[in-house]
Amino acid sequence: MRLTVLAACTVFLSEGCEEKKPDITPTPATISPSVTPPSLSAVVPSATSTATATSTATSTSAAVSAVASVDGGGRVLKCGAKPLPPCPLFAWMKANTGPAMASEDFPALETALERIATMTPPGYSNWASIAKDGAKAARDKNLDGVKGSCTGCHKQYRERYKKEMRDRPI
Repeated sequence: MRLTVLAACTVFLSEGCEEKKPDITPTPATISPSVTPPSLSAVVPSATSTATATSTATSTSAAVSAVASVDGGGRVLKCGAKPLPPCPLFAWMKANTGPAMASEDFPALETALERIATMTPPGYSNWASIAKDGAKAARDKNLDGVKGSCTGCHKQYRERYKKEMRDRPI
């Protein structure tokens, strides 16, 4: 029964997504011949169900949210890929460094990189110095130096940051 709901949720989530979700719908070979798969209406509570939500749509949305908001390690995610909201640091970077980089606005890049240096999480010992190097490159109008700073920080910290503190307020 759980597999049917998960399969329905997977199909729902894969519609309109860039990444194709694997099809986990059970095949006849994986279902015992004596077991008849339940219909979706038997799995998702109806509007009159007193055990769970007040409507099928609400129940389905809750199931989809639960599936979409858990990462591979079993952690509940508050932000990230759609349908979740963007994570705080990503949203800040997209609003501040992205446009400045695209327009080669060196004063804005310097300001953004100086601000990033103040956002150093505990245990990320090179974060501030990398950001300050990028700010200096922006002062010198050295776009390659700014890009190198960004690349260096992302290579060193992006995956770790996403695993440890992706929803950290900035």
